[in-house]
Amino acid sequence: MKKLNQFLTFFICLSVLSAIPARAEDDFQYWSRYSVKAIDTKYVDFVNFWDLRFMEDSSRLRLWFTSQKIQIDPVEWLGFVIAHTYLENSAVNSRTKTREFVPQHRLELEANPKWKVAPWLTLKNRNRVEFRWIEDKGSDNTRTRHMIEIEFSLKKNRFVKSVYTNSEIFVDFNRHTINENRAIPAGINFNLYKKSTLGVFYMIQSQKGARDWSSNQILGTQVSLVF
Repeated sequence: MKKLNQFLTFFICLSVLSAIPARAEDDFQYWSRYSVKAIDTKYVDFVNFWDLRFMEDSSRLRLWFTSQKIQIDPVEWLGFVIAHTYLENSAVNSRTKTREFVPQHRLELEANPKWKVAPWLTLKNRNRVEFRWIEDKGSDNTRTRHMIEIEFSLKKNRFVKSVYTNSEIFVDFNRHTINENRAIPAGINFNLYKKSTLGVFYMIQSQKGARDWSSNQILGTQVSLVF
């Protein structure tokens, strides 16, 4: 119980600190995610992933994408991912002044170490480089993403699998600057049927514009299935 209280205190403090730089004031959004692990082996997995993002106070679908991922786990503490993502983002056409979906392709490479600090505590570090081709903007849009996550497992709880907090920064190669931060002060993973889970999270997304930073409040869900 002492360790549990210490971790919960640390978890709350980290959650609050991760949210301080972000000003959640601009838009409330809902992100709906779905993950299906079609092939599940000890060293290699194949995953299909979908993401739908409803913006403008969750009133309109403004972005969606699908990813096909090959996950390679040569050792317990290190994993690699190779993925292709097809994305469509709603934007205003400068010529017609109408809103339309703009396609984008991404090649994603990841190196993801993790550390089992205790039987109930895991520290994760996701590092991704994205080679992006965006319509009318070409292929010179490379960026990297780096996320630190702390996950607390609740193995004895029947309904809640784990709780977590994380923070991710985006580095723009062209501008040589950090232009986005996504902080999740609190996330919960619920046990569903067998190997299926339901994740619910609250995120504060901060983005750097031409002059200043802006922020969005996001409620997200993720359904994960393993076959």
